[in-house]
Amino acid sequence: MTFTVLTAIVVILYSLSSALVLRSLVRPTTTLASPQNRMLLLALISSLFFHGILLKLQILGDTGLNLSFGYAMSLVMWVITILYLIISLVRPATTIGAIILPLNVVTLIIVIFLPSNTVIASGTPLLHLHIATAILAYSLLALAGIQALLVNSQEKALHRHQARQINLHLPPLETMESLLFSMLLGGFILLSLTLVSGVFFTEEIFGKKLVINHHIVLSSVAWLVFGMLLFGHWRWGWRGRNAVHWTIGGLSLLVLGYFGTKFVLEFMLSR
Repeated sequence: MTFTVLTAIVVILYSLSSALVLRSLVRPTTTLASPQNRMLLLALISSLFFHGILLKLQILGDTGLNLSFGYAMSLVMWVITILYLIISLVRPATTIGAIILPLNVVTLIIVIFLPSNTVIASGTPLLHLHIATAILAYSLLALAGIQALLVNSQEKALHRHQARQINLHLPPLETMESLLFSMLLGGFILLSLTLVSGVFFTEEIFGKKLVINHHIVLSSVAWLVFGMLLFGHWRWGWRGRNAVHWTIGGLSLLVLGYFGTKFVLEFMLSR
């Protein structure tokens, strides 16, 4: 009953936040700290607060962490939204919320119908640090993927000579790309820490020897993709559609490596 009521509250708050973001699209984009976004900021903080309580009840248990497919997806969306809040307070990035906030609503509704019986036994602080770093990496790179979609839309508008219309809702393209590469760099550093800790400190973190599986292979390939993109941007000035394609490609590998593997294990192999 508690889960149902809390989920309903969070869905309503995220829906309200989504409506406020969509309403703000008729104005030039600003930061969340601006007076005209006060209601949006309040709704967003309230959404995150109650979502956090819901996740605490769902994930933290006496026997360990319940990181089943649905709860993990909801947790990642929660972290993505926190990162969106932080970034939007100092950068004109509120437009991203038009994608993120409705996705939160959809995710919460999907979670209701998914089983939740995958429990990771409580481990060492290193295990918790590894999980937290991994979730932060996935969330920041997912946010970069959403930013890349907006950059792509802006690029297409420029080529169709619709720059005035698109620039009403988005900051200048240079600002958008700068934010994209900042997200990519932060996500790449966190992903590097996740892979290093997972590969070289497996026994200390998980209590068992390293096993090369689809998750590790796909995550490592995604790391190479993001690394090549950042190097290409630094060395040859890669940007625009080239950067968008590399970002979406790397993110697709990362999502397939984690959520794809979890989906197969939980729903097809029942592990």
